[in-house]
Amino acid sequence: MNTSRILIHATILLSICASGAFAQSDRTFVSAKGTDSPTCSSYTDPCRSFNVAIPKTNSGGEVIALDSGIYDSFNIAVGTPLTIAAAPGAHVELADTGSGDRISVNTGNAGGNVTLRNLTLIRRGGGSGNGINLVSGGNLQVENCVIDGFAFGINLSVTAAAQVSISNTVVRNSTADGVAVFAASGSKIKVSVDNGRFENTTGADASSALGHGIYVSDRSKVTVRNSVATGNSGAGFVAEGDGADITIDNCEVSNNKNGIVASNNFGTGGGAVTVSNSVVTHNSGSGFVQSSTGVFNSLGNNTVRRNGTNTVGTINVITGT
Repeated sequence: MNTSRILIHATILLSICASGAFAQSDRTFVSAKGTDSPTCSSYTDPCRSFNVAIPKTNSGGEVIALDSGIYDSFNIAVGTPLTIAAAPGAHVELADTGSGDRISVNTGNAGGNVTLRNLTLIRRGGGSGNGINLVSGGNLQVENCVIDGFAFGINLSVTAAAQVSISNTVVRNSTADGVAVFAASGSKIKVSVDNGRFENTTGADASSALGHGIYVSDRSKVTVRNSVATGNSGAGFVAEGDGADITIDNCEVSNNKNGIVASNNFGTGGGAVTVSNSVVTHNSGSGFVQSSTGVFNSLGNNTVRRNGTNTVGTINVITGT
């Protein structure tokens, strides 16, 4: 018997088994009833936590929560392009970790797509950290999520070009801004918001960069459609700073301190606002606000009434061309 050949074959077999035990999958699964295991790759044998499943998921793959429950007592870092999603009908809540970014996305300047779908993020009592923090990455999609009680619900502060879409998502009870958008010098960020609610932010008033439903700052292009900003201690929507631009269509902006603001930020260039088909009402301060070097454009088909003061500054009425 050739014992050396047997030993070689045994070594190869052990190597194959070991590599298979830790192999990554295109699709992994988590469950409130699961147990963290080597692969998480079967819906009949899911893991318990996203933090275990994510490193076992191939780039471009999916991590799917199968059932309702409270998941992951540690903050989640996403460093690979992938999708994190709850199965339809499941209430998947990420446990309150007390501080830090509940989900941080940092796939590097090479980009890639990260999708967060059907998730509930809640921070109770503290009002600190970010619900979702985009550090770097090419594309981020936030779909059908609830983000409640953070300092910034969604913080998009990037150092390289990025594109973000936010759809069918509620951001509420923030203590700084519901959504904050900023791109560092030499980069740009583009954001599309559709069917969102941005409510009950309790930051400072509109003279600062806090307290707003959506705050758009330097080198940021944002479009908001079919959305509501209400109950914010600052403004519903703000554009201020060099290259800040927000287009608002078919939205309700009500019961804030101010409705929609175009201004400048800390001495930099002014932001630009364009508003159409929107209702701006019952804001205790002003409805439309243009100040300093900000530019405010209205298509003339908005309803702006029953605010403390309906318009402040120069409101340019323009055509749709």
